[in-house]
Amino acid sequence: MSTGVIEAENERAAVARLRDMGYFPIRVEECVEKVSRDSLREALVRIRIKDRNVFLRQLANLSESGMMITRALRTLVEQTENPKMAKVVDQLREDVQKGSGLAEAMERHPKVFPAMYCSLVRAGETGGMLEEVLWRICAFGEQEEELRGKVVSAMVYPIFLMIIGSIAIFILISFVFPKFIGIFEDFNAQLPLPTLIVMALCDFMGRWWWAVILALVALVTMLVRYRRTEAGRMFFDQLFLRVPVVKVLIIKYEMAKFARTLGTLLDNGVPVLTSLKITAETMSNVLVCNSVAALHTGVTEGDSLSESMRDSELFPPMVVSMFAVGEESGRVGSVASRIADAYDLEVDRAVKALTALFEPLLIVIMGVIIGFLVIAMLLPMLSLSAGVSG
Repeated sequence: MSTGVIEAENERAAVARLRDMGYFPIRVEECVEKVSRDSLREALVRIRIKDRNVFLRQLANLSESGMMITRALRTLVEQTENPKMAKVVDQLREDVQKGSGLAEAMERHPKVFPAMYCSLVRAGETGGMLEEVLWRICAFGEQEEELRGKVVSAMVYPIFLMIIGSIAIFILISFVFPKFIGIFEDFNAQLPLPTLIVMALCDFMGRWWWAVILALVALVTMLVRYRRTEAGRMFFDQLFLRVPVVKVLIIKYEMAKFARTLGTLLDNGVPVLTSLKITAETMSNVLVCNSVAALHTGVTEGDSLSESMRDSELFPPMVVSMFAVGEESGRVGSVASRIADAYDLEVDRAVKALTALFEPLLIVIMGVIIGFLVIAMLLPMLSLSAGVSG
């Protein structure tokens, strides 16, 4: 005999779910405390790309071994460590057991499974090659995770350096330098302009440092909320594309994602128009998303894919030329995958170049600011020591 906890609307629903799982419950009791703990734990945990990739890889392994999809999902419910992901997998199992297809069940969780994944699974179910499609989705997801990881990891050190430098400047201005100001005021000496500027800044920060922190927190919160709106996303995406070095990185990153997504969809038998529509939804930058959506419009009106690309300024000439070659040879999907591989390397190089440029620039800026503050405090001390010596 075994015991456990299962989430359900009522006791009858709990009994039904247990019977579906192959158990014959003897007694079912409500456990409010346990459910509340699980709910709290789920609220603090989010489903990461890694969790989704692990689930898909395990599902592909179980499906390839010949296990029925419902049994595979039931097994994965017990093996999934993330409670939120386990709940999603359990809902997938329940929907499939009621007669839904796996793609249809996945579409009910758009935050976990993108439209691209659902379309690929539907194509695999229709063509009788679900296992092969699942492996391709795994490869795509892992490449996406690796590409994003390179960008994030490259920016960790500069951001850490900027935060530490800002904290050091804040501590100097708010708590260290004000102690020297009292010494200067006791001597009634003529102070140089840099020292007067730093004294005024220290006086302000000494009184209103808490207000400055609150203002910065409020400003960051407002910017984050504005970024999440449609107008804010458009503003920031346009702004980033106006910075030359950042623009190069964004375009290469988006081209890699565009080619990888489109190529994977086309290689798995998804129609071109559907593939373009799904690909547009996966783009991170609004302007690139609109350009891909324009490709869908152009192809709908009778233009070829490469001809529609030429009308956009965001698609590099190399991408346009290679897609034209792919259309002529009838191998657009494989050509798109080659483009994605090439741009993956380009993104890696662009990230390293941006980091190599940004890190010394940030160090110089922080050094100049801290150097100015230190010199402003040392100048009157040198004047005072010279006066005492004289």
